[in-house]
Amino acid sequence: MKMIKTIKSLPMAVAAAAVLAMLPASSGGAAYASQDKQPSAISQAKTRKVPAMSLETHKHIQKAQEAMDAKDYVTANKILGEVLERKHLNDYERAITWQLRAMIAYDEDDTKGTIAAYEKILQYRESIPVALETNIIYGLAQLYYSIENYDKSLAYVKEWQSQVDPTLISVSNLVFISQLYYTRNDFKTCIEYINKAIKQAQATDLVEVKEQWYQLALSAYWELGEFKKVRDVLETLLINWPKPRYWQQLAAVYQELGDETTSYALTEAAYKQGFLDDKPAQLVNVAQIQIVRGAPIKCAWIMEKAFKEKRVERNAKNLRLLGQCYMMANEWAKAIAPMTESAKLESDVELWMQIGQIQMQLDHYKDAINSFGQVLDSLKNDKSTKAGHKRLTALMQRGTAYTELKQFADAHKEFDTAAKLAKDKKDKNTVRQWQNYLKAEEAREKMLTG
Repeated sequence: MKMIKTIKSLPMAVAAAAVLAMLPASSGGAAYASQDKQPSAISQAKTRKVPAMSLETHKHIQKAQEAMDAKDYVTANKILGEVLERKHLNDYERAITWQLRAMIAYDEDDTKGTIAAYEKILQYRESIPVALETNIIYGLAQLYYSIENYDKSLAYVKEWQSQVDPTLISVSNLVFISQLYYTRNDFKTCIEYINKAIKQAQATDLVEVKEQWYQLALSAYWELGEFKKVRDVLETLLINWPKPRYWQQLAAVYQELGDETTSYALTEAAYKQGFLDDKPAQLVNVAQIQIVRGAPIKCAWIMEKAFKEKRVERNAKNLRLLGQCYMMANEWAKAIAPMTESAKLESDVELWMQIGQIQMQLDHYKDAINSFGQVLDSLKNDKSTKAGHKRLTALMQRGTAYTELKQFADAHKEFDTAAKLAKDKKDKNTVRQWQNYLKAEEAREKMLTG
């Protein structure tokens, strides 16, 4: 499964809310900063007092926010720059200023700028609320993931986990961590986290279990070669999200596990539901499965239907398969047409020989003469011993066909040529026997016709 490399789920809304909550609410010279009160996955036992924000800094921050609301980021950044240049600025005020800069960078899709601003804030972590610090650390983990710096992402994830209450880690957190471990090829840990996410989601009606989570588990188990687990996850996917590819994948897994019967059954089920109609290779595979299962006529039916609906290419290989299916089903006459079409496309000597022999069995002698003629034409320039044997066979078959057609002169020519090609004693004896048979048939014909 291809993993998504970019994430736009950074909790900026939460961070923005934290900034607003921490700004002074009083008028006059008084100023204060709120305690850490945001609900989050942090340990609630850990709180931190933060310095106060001066009214003067507050005014600049408000102006910067107004510019941000108007999408005037140039002005906003200028104001924030002026704030950072002010003397007597405390660390809390510096952190909030960099927080706003991070928000601007994020809004402008400047990931590296957002990272730089966030990491600047962490320099002042002892002066900001724990909740904000924790959100920033998690945000950095996601940002580094989005630019494929998985080592940095994992480092921040581990830092974040050390600060949070494990019982408050959300399903989305678990899914993200699982994805991170997957990209680092740590498939066992990936599985550990995604299974936690699924279990946690199943325990509440508020979170919908996602198909993608099972796909992540599926990919991880596949990478580990745990095919029984792959099977189990695929069966869950098939029940809840019955998509064509899950039928095919499950069939392949059962094949991998050595359960061919179930694999074939799943493939046929997918075929019958039309899930393979746009997959030529799979349609051909279904046809071939019928041969293995001892039902060659079904193979022929599947191929004929696929050709008729133009779902598979009418090429030499597929046509030969159709012909062979008919042959194995003892439908000799039906085998000839696809096999002939295949042989013409590839000038296949072996196939022409096979076609000729079928035609001889069906007493189609004229057609057989043409088929064996194709064999002889194809072998014209081949001087090998193997080609010599094929040429001899073709000549003798043609001589036999001419004999059956009572075209005795043509039969003599074929057998005479065959006699010249015969090298060993066995071949010479065979040719001589056919020549004697030809003479006997010729004599019998003369006697019958007077």
